[in-house]
Amino acid sequence: MSVFAGSRRPTAQNYFAAVGEWLVQLGAHAARATAGRKTLHELARLDDRALKDIGLFRSDLEAAECLPSGSDRVALLRSRRAARCQGRFGDRYY
Repeated sequence: MSVFAGSRRPTAQNYFAAVGEWLVQLGAHAARATAGRKTLHELARLDDRALKDIGLFRSDLEAAECLPSGSDRVALLRSRRAARCQGRFGDRYY
C-alpha cells in the first residue's frame, strides 16, 4: 500500500469549509476595524486636556488616522502611550 493512497482530494465539503472559515475571518477583521474606528472617533471628541490625562496627544490621533486601512490604529495609540509611560519621552512636556 502506498503512503499516498489516503491523500486528501479537494471535496465540496472541504471547499465550503475553507470558504466558511475565510468568511469568518473577514467578518472578524471588519468587526475589529469598525471597533478601532469607533474608538478613534470617541477619542477625537475629547479635548486636549482629557487626552493628556490618558497619555495621548492630538498628533497621536492624527497619526493613527493616517495609517492604512488594514493597520491596527488602536495598537499604535497603545504603543505611543506605553512608550511615554516608560519614560522614553522624558524630555517632552506632557
